[in-house]
Amino acid sequence: MDDRFLVGAEALEVGPRFVRTAGMSRWHRPRSGVRWPGGRTVYQLWCVGHVQGDFLYVDTLPAGDVVCGMCDGKSVGAGQETDGPPGRELLFQPRDLTPRKNCPGSRSDGLFEELPGGRTGRCLACSDVHPCRAMGGPYNPRWAIVQHPPGPGLVAPCPFHRWRRLVARDGRAICSCGREEPRP
Repeated sequence: MDDRFLVGAEALEVGPRFVRTAGMSRWHRPRSGVRWPGGRTVYQLWCVGHVQGDFLYVDTLPAGDVVCGMCDGKSVGAGQETDGPPGRELLFQPRDLTPRKNCPGSRSDGLFEELPGGRTGRCLACSDVHPCRAMGGPYNPRWAIVQHPPGPGLVAPCPFHRWRRLVARDGRAICSCGREEPRP
């Protein structure tokens, strides 16, 4: 980072236990804070977000409010708070619970089975047939199935890795951890 960026900034050594903006659905734990000339305060959060400007802060949670599970778990694990979250409702929602708009086998050189003729392939992740093309340019060349939406035969997601770590085994796509889930 360029040191000129921090000219006039004051690193905060103490801050509130919980922060959130009006648009956030839960309370977050600040990891670090900076006060800029003019009084603007920015808190970096344990879940990689940040709050600045007009935000709410408390040291004791209102009854029934939800805490970001990632922020609370990381802050307790780092020793910021010695006791765990007794009685607090934690919430963690992964981003990819639903399939994305493109099949996880799209543009993959390992998740398709080439069909006779060599111009089409069956996607091992969703079982659809699509054209195959040369991709990757001169420094990373590969022959792969084109980008496509997930078909109705999309493989069930791994409960731990969803569709991020699919590999081809015995002519079908499964998670690289080896866990197999039945198709929905």
